[in-house]
Amino acid sequence: MTEADLAPLLKPLVSGKAYPYVVKLTAQAEPAVSPPWIVYSLIIESPTDVLGGQAETQTSLQVDVYALSIDEARTLREAALGVLKSFDLTQIHKTQSYETDTKLFRATFEALNID
Repeated sequence: MTEADLAPLLKPLVSGKAYPYVVKLTAQAEPAVSPPWIVYSLIIESPTDVLGGQAETQTSLQVDVYALSIDEARTLREAALGVLKSFDLTQIHKTQSYETDTKLFRATFEALNID
């Protein structure tokens, strides 16, 4: 799983506003797009070695959905999980919060993928 694998699946959920690692920013370091948007990150890649070489790679994925309401953020988070089901994600953890600096709600999930 790479960032290039995730982009075409997540972008349609938010009219193209899905970004790896950080939302598109203005020169003043403010979001350059209106909500909702998605930020996705591949946090850790851990290869597993065996005597015959590399056996598999565990990749930790984080997807953050930013929206004007918590309901919209949660709905888009579930949609993101749905479009990424082909990656056989496991150990899914969901959180939600309110970002006081952006005045947006955030719904997040973290999950593992084993290739």
